[in-house]
Amino acid sequence: MSVGHTNNSSLLRGTGIVGAFTLLSRLIGFVRDLLVARLFGSGLFADAFYVAFRIPNLLRSVVAEGAFTSAFVPIFSGELAKGKTQARLAFQEISGLLIIATTLLTILGVLFAEPIVTLFAPGFESIPGKTELSITLTRIMMPYIIFVSFVALLGGVLNSMKIFGTAAFAQVVMNMVLVGGALIAALYAPELGVRILAYSVLAGGIAQVLVQVPPLIRVDLLVRPALRFFTPITKELLKLMLPALLGSAIYQVTTFLNTLLASLLDPGSVSWLYYADRLIQLPIGIFSIALATVLLPLLSGASARGEHADFSATLGNSLRYTSFVIMPIAVFIFAFAPELIAILFQRGAFSPHDTEMASAAVQAMSIGLWFTSCHSMLVRSLMAKKDTLSPSLIGLGALLVNIPVALFFMGPPAHQEGFGGTLLTLQHTLGFDQFGANFHHIGLGLASSLSSAFAFSAAILLVVSRKGLDLDRFVASSWRSLLGALPIVWIPNLLVNIGHPLTRAILALPLAAITYLAITLVFKSQETQETLALIRRTIRR
Repeated sequence: MSVGHTNNSSLLRGTGIVGAFTLLSRLIGFVRDLLVARLFGSGLFADAFYVAFRIPNLLRSVVAEGAFTSAFVPIFSGELAKGKTQARLAFQEISGLLIIATTLLTILGVLFAEPIVTLFAPGFESIPGKTELSITLTRIMMPYIIFVSFVALLGGVLNSMKIFGTAAFAQVVMNMVLVGGALIAALYAPELGVRILAYSVLAGGIAQVLVQVPPLIRVDLLVRPALRFFTPITKELLKLMLPALLGSAIYQVTTFLNTLLASLLDPGSVSWLYYADRLIQLPIGIFSIALATVLLPLLSGASARGEHADFSATLGNSLRYTSFVIMPIAVFIFAFAPELIAILFQRGAFSPHDTEMASAAVQAMSIGLWFTSCHSMLVRSLMAKKDTLSPSLIGLGALLVNIPVALFFMGPPAHQEGFGGTLLTLQHTLGFDQFGANFHHIGLGLASSLSSAFAFSAAILLVVSRKGLDLDRFVASSWRSLLGALPIVWIPNLLVNIGHPLTRAILALPLAAITYLAITLVFKSQETQETLALIRRTIRR
């Protein structure tokens, strides 16, 4: 069996495993959110907990799961290609550096919890005790950054060894511990209960680390951290991490600016975009991120071994299957956005008007779903070759595209005093008050999609210029997927007389799947043929 075929098998198997555990984690996370909402509602205790939890989580997303993973996996895969002894040495040195760095971050977070909380939630000071509680909870949860950084480290090692299930299962364990913590917290008064929930975050982080230890023992890679600094390995890690940190920071700045702009529009705009993003993130988390997680160590290994043809084939397969899976999902989400938002969120204070506004944002954001998903794969291919600067520069370019496009499409701010007045002046200077659109929060969703299209275009041009992808095959495959997906837009017309959103969605799913598979089969889609063959083999078992 060829290496390329083995990598393709690992890609599909690993994506299925990671995607399944991600879905399970999301479901348990939803139960966790319901329990926390039932315990604390949306008042002082819930606000304090979520702001305090957001602070180590931000460090996690920027440092541990962002910059660190993108730098560590290519380095470890390169050392693994030289032999397990070299891999163990790299693991020892990097884990020692990680202990020192995250411990220092934790100490700084505890010492400066008060100004950090004030920065994140300045409005809390108007409510007696809210800032103080947030500071206390922040100090309790700050050590979480140590554990979650090691979760990322151990997950990177196991994924490089093609053991994909454990790191994904660790996320399930985390949410299970938090559900347990919420159930225990319910037995006590809110003042104590919210602290129990905070300590359960630490317990969840420890559990995530422990669950990955047995597989490490099985592959003889459980090592004692070595406190050796500025070795060639740690220097290379820091060299790759710095531009990756820039990329992670740019993403956070983009999110912050979009929230800021939304806050200047009609009341509810921030929430409508938040709920729209929650829906859009479902296929990204379950499929795209799962595939990208598996792809990085496979591409890193191929690059380290100098297997350029295998590298290109593996990247091409990941992009073809991304098109095959994401295009029909994006069109389905666009066509059935009102039904999906109503099913997920329309209850209690979330009104039909909220559903209408959020679903319009979903439709604008669904246009960028394919671009975002493919961009994730292309970025992994650059990182696998130890290029962390190019993805960061592409991210910066996307941010610079997003801002003027958002200003063009959003229209004038609803409140024109303070920052709203400054924004209005900027729009006037650019001439957007004369010829710009007035799409309100929908314009921000559209700007996000267009900036994703820019990022995808820049990344694919760079990868193709480096001969890392068979572009013709990818384009042909994507066209077949698009032609199969577009007719899904007309399915709502067939179900217009069916009143309940859930019933319409349930009936639409098989109709969309059959339509898509039939049309792509007519166009001789290789992905459809492989998928149907896999289904037949599964049934025969």
